[in-house]
Amino acid sequence: MWKFLADLFGISSTAAPSAPSASSQEAAPAFELAQRRVAAGKRTTNRRARYIQIQACQLAERFSKHGGEGILLDEEEYNWLIIPKYPMPERWRQRWTKLMILFPAAYPDVPPTGFYLTIRARLKSGGRDNHLFKGGGFYAEAPDLSENGWFWYCVHAQVQGAGGWKPSADPASPDNLYTFLNMAREALTADD
Repeated sequence: MWKFLADLFGISSTAAPSAPSASSQEAAPAFELAQRRVAAGKRTTNRRARYIQIQACQLAERFSKHGGEGILLDEEEYNWLIIPKYPMPERWRQRWTKLMILFPAAYPDVPPTGFYLTIRARLKSGGRDNHLFKGGGFYAEAPDLSENGWFWYCVHAQVQGAGGWKPSADPASPDNLYTFLNMAREALTADD
């Protein structure tokens, strides 16, 4: 699946992920993925994949309500998650956008840095949000996906110190993707 996404977005990677299987040419909604894995009796032993699967299921349920489209998940390598219909705060001109999170290799110990939107920086006030960049911004790990309509939004979770990112032993408990999306929502809402 990562190769499919990489080809689609024109991403090159030094560590090429394994080729997708013929049965996974499209990303599956995470809730369906979890149901298939449970039905097949499969358990993921990789901690990173297990955390992402469980947290993606939580998000799938949340973003499937009220006519939402759920989420899309890279079920091969667990490198990305897309929310196809993410509601934007009131200050933005566009009401909905796609939101994509790229997971770091050390997730959940290391939170994602920034996220991608398919929205431009236009606000209702006529101004621009200075956290939204065409290209990967100033963060070396953020690939430039602007040719494919993705714009990088720069936010960073504090990793050390009081209040810093500390994932729980339980993947369903904070700090998790909900924590990250709460931080993202605050950044998208703030007028700084």
